[in-house]
Amino acid sequence: MRLEEAKRDHYRKRAREEGYRSRAAFKLKQMNDKYHFMRHGSRVVDIGCAPGGWLQMSSEIAGRNATIVGVDLDPVKRLSENVKILQDDVTSQDFAGRLIESLGNRRADCVLADLSPKLSGIWDMDHYKQIDLCMKVVDLLPEILETGGSCIMKAFQGDQLPPLIQRLRKSFERMEISKPDASRKESSEVYLVSLGFSGQVPSQSIEASQSSRQSEQRSDSVESDWQDAQ
Repeated sequence: MRLEEAKRDHYRKRAREEGYRSRAAFKLKQMNDKYHFMRHGSRVVDIGCAPGGWLQMSSEIAGRNATIVGVDLDPVKRLSENVKILQDDVTSQDFAGRLIESLGNRRADCVLADLSPKLSGIWDMDHYKQIDLCMKVVDLLPEILETGGSCIMKAFQGDQLPPLIQRLRKSFERMEISKPDASRKESSEVYLVSLGFSGQVPSQSIEASQSSRQSEQRSDSVESDWQDAQ
């Protein structure tokens, strides 16, 4: 068995043994251990939450006094008392208002977005759709995320990724690209960990796309070089 296959089986087995709904729960834990974007009592939104692995881990990390809202088009089985499920479409009208109401009329401290479209198998189309969903979440951040808050977003690698990275870098104090150990190395997914929200996001533009491509050629790698603050 190849190393990557063994790793995948390891985390799948752990998820089954420890009662998590998906091995993705370990990706979230590994990122939070490194970046500390969730703490006890945090208000957390998980967009694209089905089947609920990230919700389970968020509930454990943030604790019983936290408010956690999971959002998905598909129904999600009920979890712990501090987790609410909102079956809704992030692209629909007045979504932000319904989400804020679910949070007790307050903005989130942390927005998680583990979004993926229904995959067609046509890579260019799937990549474009996935990045478009991420862009829609970024558009919503001024309405749903507290200033100083964090956003952790899955994204598919490809030529539409740099403009997304550029928008996040202009909206947060720090943005790092992460590939947690529980994520398969051959997978096209990366996680964009954005910390210290400014309260505003720039609009999409040709200029942002061009400058992003130049920036990526100079400085980015798939692995994060984040150093924990001591």
